[in-house]
Amino acid sequence: MKAKQILAQQDANHDYEVTTGNAKFLNNAARVLFGSNSSILDSGKVTSVQAISGTGSIHLGALFLSKTAAFNGKKAYVGTPAWGNYVPLFNLVGLEVVTYKHYDASTGKVDFDSVLEATKKADEGSIFVLQGCCHNPSGADFSPSQWEKLAVAMKAKKLFPLFDMAYQGLGASLDEDAYGLRLFANKGFELLACQSFSKNFGLYGERVGVLHAVSEEKDVASKVYERLRCLIRWEFSSSPAYGSRLVDIVLSDDKLRQDWQTELATIQKRLADNRKALHAELVDKRKAQGNWSSILSSNGLFCFLPLNPQQCERLAAEFHIHMLQNGRINVAGLNQSNLGHVASALVKVTGSPSSPRL
Repeated sequence: MKAKQILAQQDANHDYEVTTGNAKFLNNAARVLFGSNSSILDSGKVTSVQAISGTGSIHLGALFLSKTAAFNGKKAYVGTPAWGNYVPLFNLVGLEVVTYKHYDASTGKVDFDSVLEATKKADEGSIFVLQGCCHNPSGADFSPSQWEKLAVAMKAKKLFPLFDMAYQGLGASLDEDAYGLRLFANKGFELLACQSFSKNFGLYGERVGVLHAVSEEKDVASKVYERLRCLIRWEFSSSPAYGSRLVDIVLSDDKLRQDWQTELATIQKRLADNRKALHAELVDKRKAQGNWSSILSSNGLFCFLPLNPQQCERLAAEFHIHMLQNGRINVAGLNQSNLGHVASALVKVTGSPSSPRL
């Protein structure tokens, strides 16, 4: 609200923004993602351009890769279950997608053996889509040690990481949620990072996103910038200005930035508290059958409950609790007034052992 008031007082015009986005906004955005004191950013090896939120930045990144000779014939690897847009986004630009198992329903955690096996089977130079935090749809994230092992495995096969950073700050702190990305960047990977401010700023409809490319050399970064500038110009000319101006106002002011980070920490804590409350209501209070550990082992907005499609249908029909038929819930939808109702309904529909679909 404060940023909106400041922007209104500035009486900014409605002219087009620079094709690649306002340089000050892009610098601020990059320092949120890579760290305020990032040596990578100071090296000049990072190219940042504004895109149409997270989806648009992934599309732009995929398009860029498809037009780059080094990726001719390369495939994009996506861990499943996955955000439903990955496959069509890559197929749209002519890149074939290979899927592998990311989530283990029996543990509610990452199936890390399957992830490592995928890196072994992939051809050199293949693209790996990696969600940096708050995995959508499972909430199952890599641990720091798993990120370390994955970096070693991908480096050995010369695999190319494309990071989807849609939920930074909702799993833990801004820095903790960027651990994997910063690790890969500091280990010398060339990579793409797709950043969205839809969730952590609540600017869903303003479509505020940035695509960052990390190159081996500074002169390569300048060529990457020119290529991305052309792709943006040819496809959508420039990105929306209003939302990026709001983000820039907040990130440029120490007080407003601290207020934002405090609010973000409050949101993150609420999500974590909702998980603890639902798990306690089910396991401790109601002695629910089944394994509900996925509630606590996941991060961010989403997690999978151990439900089959029939149980999900019954929840909707009898108790007016609606979710995807694979059992994915949005933890943010829980509150003190509906927690008991949700837990009671879950106990009623899981009276017999469930058969997870995933």
